Amino acid sequence: MDTEGLDLITTDISEPQNSLIPADSNDVCGHTIINLVYSGLMYLDKSGKPHYDMAESVTQVNDTTYNVVIRDDAVFADGSDVDAEDFVDTWNTAVRQSLLSAHHFEPILGFHEGQKNMRGLTVTGEKSFRIELSRPTSGFIERLGYSVFFPMRSEDQDELAERGTDPIGNGPYVLASWEHEKALTVVPNPRYTGPRTPQNEGIKFVVYPSEGQAYKDLVSGDLDVLVHIPAEKLRTFEEELGSQAFSRPVGSMMEITIPANESNFSGEAGRLRRRALSMAIDREKLASELFYDTVIPANGFIAPLHGEMPPAPQDAEVLTHQPDKARELWAKAEKMDPFEGTFSIAYNVDGSHKEWVDAVAQQMEDTLGVPVEGRPIDTFKELRQQVTARHITGAFRTSWQAEYPDESSFLAPLFASYSAANESGFDNREFDRLLEKAGKARTKDEAHKYYAEAQDLLVTAMPAIPLWTSKSLGAYGKDIVPAGYTWKPTPNYYLIHRAER
Repeated sequence: MDTEGLDLITTDISEPQNSLIPADSNDVCGHTIINLVYSGLMYLDKSGKPHYDMAESVTQVNDTTYNVVIRDDAVFADGSDVDAEDFVDTWNTAVRQSLLSAHHFEPILGFHEGQKNMRGLTVTGEKSFRIELSRPTSGFIERLGYSVFFPMRSEDQDELAERGTDPIGNGPYVLASWEHEKALTVVPNPRYTGPRTPQNEGIKFVVYPSEGQAYKDLVSGDLDVLVHIPAEKLRTFEEELGSQAFSRPVGSMMEITIPANESNFSGEAGRLRRRALSMAIDREKLASELFYDTVIPANGFIAPLHGEMPPAPQDAEVLTHQPDKARELWAKAEKMDPFEGTFSIAYNVDGSHKEWVDAVAQQMEDTLGVPVEGRPIDTFKELRQQVTARHITGAFRTSWQAEYPDESSFLAPLFASYSAANESGFDNREFDRLLEKAGKARTKDEAHKYYAEAQDLLVTAMPAIPLWTSKSLGAYGKDIVPAGYTWKPTPNYYLIHRAER
């Protein structure tokens, strides 16, 4: 598509790991584009509150049944109607083909990966369908605003490979071009009539070889929006950029994931080692001296969802710096099963992670007296490919962003036994049972009680080591009107525009 003559807003991004299929993407970069070229029944505002987008109404009939009516003017970018069958066919395809994010449909009656059709989905009219859940599910309306639930055309279900690079969506933008490893450009969709009306002529997402180069382009005026601050600028960027800079606590978590089948880390000896490694890390020191307080030390497995730190779980002391205790636990593990080899932490070079990974490795090695090293992998895409294919060896850095504004968004995808995004291999029936109880809870307070118990199990087993929750950092060009955030740590791209001259 020709974009010559358009005043495009430019911003930085990494190459999406997967294709642009709503239910087959699990990386932030892919979701960023998907959220612009597709729309769901709902969208979530900056506080995580749901509003209608493609839906005219979503009516909860009882604890487990929802009736959906789609807006009459809801259409795809090619002009074809967004109908009930499009939603039902898209969701069934995700489950039938076991796409990456298919586990999010688990609450729907009849869910089973590989199942041809979920019996909880019933088309009741051209523009209406019914959703029946297998159990009451807390926050289900909010989940409908997550990109996994966005519809594709029914006729595209057999053409996922093609649509993954050339999507025909129903969102506020259409994909104009995708130069792999270079840039993705989106322009306004003239057929979109939902509430997210673009305030710009289009957005060019530039894939930079380094965050440092993106920063230089922002300063020189060659980049309009910067969403990744390089590590070497964390201490100075707010002073250098002044009112152009922005910062806000957000719902994302950095962790070191240690696979369950990793040698040295199975059984009771492995559990003790995981806890020892966690207590060998001085998170406070790293947050202050390395990140200049642009991150917040983790107090559990859940990050802030509304700008405030969540309550800490029991035994949260395992997430604090206790070198003597760490050495004591490591010594106990050694008596059970001596440690062999080197503990490695894989990370992507193109994401400014080397400095903190090396610092964490040094703290672990100095405290425990065992060899620890960072293992660089060139790109984020390559790292994620090795992780999702289960070809990774050793531990690896994991960054997780809440998918919907609920505690379960950090617990179920990463650690439920049925989740395809569970990359640690953690498998605990009691944990799964507590998530199920939370889903059936009548109130947020009751759900929180079960989530807290589930988190206690994670703190005991340590399938991953929480490090810190992030602040969303970035900057706008001098002539850009700040657009604020979505409830996630991403700018409201559709609202970004230039100041009038």
